[in-house]
Amino acid sequence: MNKKKIISSLLLTTALVASTIAALPASTFAASSRLGGSDRYETSAKISQNGWANGSDYVVLASGEGYADALCAAPIAKKYNAPILLTSSKTLNSTIKSEITRLKAKNIIEIGGTASISSNIEDQLENDMSLNVTRLGGTDRYETSANVARELGDVSDIVLTSGLGYADALSIAPIAASKGYPILLTPKNSVTNSVKSYINSHKSDSTKVYVIGGSGVIPESILSSVPNPMRIFGQNRYETNVSVMEFFKTELKFQNVYIAKGDGPNGNEFADALSASELAARTSSPVVLTNNTLNNYTKEFIKSNLTKDTSVVSIGGQASVPDSLAAAIQNVINGTDETQNPPTGGGSSQSDYDTIKSVSSKLKNVDKTKLDSTQNKVLSEAITSIDKYIADTSYDYTADANNIKSLYGNLSGSEKTGLQNEVIKSGVSVSEALALESRFGL
Repeated sequence: MNKKKIISSLLLTTALVASTIAALPASTFAASSRLGGSDRYETSAKISQNGWANGSDYVVLASGEGYADALCAAPIAKKYNAPILLTSSKTLNSTIKSEITRLKAKNIIEIGGTASISSNIEDQLENDMSLNVTRLGGTDRYETSANVARELGDVSDIVLTSGLGYADALSIAPIAASKGYPILLTPKNSVTNSVKSYINSHKSDSTKVYVIGGSGVIPESILSSVPNPMRIFGQNRYETNVSVMEFFKTELKFQNVYIAKGDGPNGNEFADALSASELAARTSSPVVLTNNTLNNYTKEFIKSNLTKDTSVVSIGGQASVPDSLAAAIQNVINGTDETQNPPTGGGSSQSDYDTIKSVSSKLKNVDKTKLDSTQNKVLSEAITSIDKYIADTSYDYTADANNIKSLYGNLSGSEKTGLQNEVIKSGVSVSEALALESRFGL
């Protein structure tokens, strides 16, 4: 058995334990379309027209000028089966006013205080358009997120993400919305009293807090102040986006995938992904964040998960998702992409051997006291097999890999999730598995 096949077999074992990549057959064609307008307001109206063609009793109205209050909007929009429409802060955007009328909406839920959506807009909605308006706001973005969360009622798990940037919140927004998880915001140094109060009043022994983003945006000190924290992160916003999608992949559906801008020079390129988050949540679809070119981690995720049956929808105009980017995504899906460079960052400079050695070291740091005997059996067999390769790179452990796959397959759903969580806590990143997957084609 040649070395490439040996390492490929090892990767299968590692990816199995880390619950990362499950490659799907290459596709020959994927349908693509665009939901976009001349600006972010018209784009949000186009999304509304696509998803709510027959109207909606509710509309969630958020600021299109600043992301601070708007990031927590998707779960409440999902609760009321409402589109998210954006408006300027001082006056009601005319396109949005027309869309509210088309929807025949009766109720408007405003997200944020009067700095985000002015009293003038509220008066216009109530007095001129005879709509019932509810404002969910607070003294700051953090209190706003807690008040929006309270409107959701009983929840099982909670999402905590940075309130000082928008990308991580947008990565989790469609998933949080589809599962009914509130999105709480936090500053960098400590959880605010308003958010802490909400968490304390809704926590139980089974409540998990999904912390989205690395220690650079949410330090380890914050994790100690929340119950059962589970950090999902990457080395940058795009890798975090992929990490989120990988973590929840078994609960996502890939018939529709929405492509939205995740960064830009103005620092306010949140609008299109926010508007699309509830549309995506309706079908348990992911929102993939990109910039003008396709990030290598994102490319590998697309190659592994999108098929000829996937409808790829670009959100926004050419400035947000250019046709060249949409074409590049099609090429990846169709298997005609000519660039085969491995992902950059997160261990790309390591040799294959060093990467595998790093994974072995991290797996050995898994807290075995948190695992039952069957979970520990899977983990120990994987570590033993990997260490045999590290000691002798010519070792053929195909039988080992098949045995581990069988052991893992016999775990219950909750046991698999528990093992995945502990492996992620040990530091085995999605980027490591993606880099290996890219090199060896699993």
